[in-house]
Amino acid sequence: MSEQQNAETLRALSDIDVSILRIKKQLDELPHKQQILEVRQKSKELELKALQVQQMANEVARTLVLLSDETQHSDEQIAHAQSVLDKTNEYRETSNLVAEIEMLATRKAQLEEDSLIQMEKQEKIAGVGAQVAEAARKLEAEEQAYTDAYRDAGGRLKQEIFDLQHAREALVATLPENLARDYLSAVEKKTGIGAAHLIDNRCSGCFCTLSEGQLAKLFEGPLIGICPNCNRILVTVATQEAG
Repeated sequence: MSEQQNAETLRALSDIDVSILRIKKQLDELPHKQQILEVRQKSKELELKALQVQQMANEVARTLVLLSDETQHSDEQIAHAQSVLDKTNEYRETSNLVAEIEMLATRKAQLEEDSLIQMEKQEKIAGVGAQVAEAARKLEAEEQAYTDAYRDAGGRLKQEIFDLQHAREALVATLPENLARDYLSAVEKKTGIGAAHLIDNRCSGCFCTLSEGQLAKLFEGPLIGICPNCNRILVTVATQEAG
């Protein structure tokens, strides 16, 4: 292959390298990643909220059990006192039993009121729990939608990268062994761009403007040189004129 053909191949490889980097940047900057992370953060916050709601529900349930047990005990005490009252004719004992029954009835009424308050609280907690569960389901669906969208968009971009890398491999195979080796080494060392060409006296790899002396030295040499700033393989402007 002639130097002119090698130069054109390197220019084509330069364009491929730039395209691969551009697409990789697009892949890294896909908004779905950030959206997925934000949704997951919200989901964690909801998990904590759900745990707090469950703890409150458990506490109310325990309180209701205690109130129920005490109410049942009050009923038993009232029934016992009433049984004794029904059998006695003594004034003092009757007065004491009536007073005890009234006190127990008052306590029972308070227990029933407390139970109603706890049941209302329980109902509110259940409502909050349902809201949290619904919000969690929505976030799960939202995360799945973002994940699917990311896989779709990311899959297309990854396929483009794969196709470009395949094209690059095919072009590298046409280069002389030493030039192919130098190019691949530069790709590894220079952030994925192994070859560059001059655009308005600037290296397309590092974007540095070359001095007149540097340009003159390049133009005196072959079409394929080295950028004096970034050390990438550099195809001179002469190939553009020749092409």
